[in-house]
This record gives sequence, structure tokens and C-alpha cells, in this order.
Amino acid sequence: MGAYTYIAPRLCTAMMDLGRGSLEDIKYVGRGPSAATATGLLKIHQNEQAEILHLAMQPKPIKFHY
Repeated sequence: MGAYTYIAPRLCTAMMDLGRGSLEDIKYVGRGPSAATATGLLKIHQNEQAEILHLAMQPKPIKFHY
């Protein structure tokens, strides 16, 4: 998640300059914050990776419950 907090404002600026959206249109898709850099178990990693790809590649907007 470290790179996301760096790139999100810059991506927002670029999107607004191009007339393509705003910060509300940018959503983080990835593992949640954790002390460990990885799960340590292959099956859990594969499930997390499949979910990340599914969310990132879907054509519809991602609905988050804040």
C-alpha cells in the first residue's frame, strides 16, 4: 500500500488535467496493511492474488462501504 499513498494524488492530478475523473474515481485494490510483507502460505497468497486481479480488472466501478 506504500506506493498507492504516493501515487494517488499524482494520478488524480493527471486524471483531472485530462478531464478523466478525480480522486473519488481512484480506488486502491490490494492487500490490507500488515506487519508481514506476505501471507507465508501459498494457497492464501493465490486466493488473495485472484481476488485482487478480479477487482482490478472488472469493468464496473468498485463499491466500497466506508
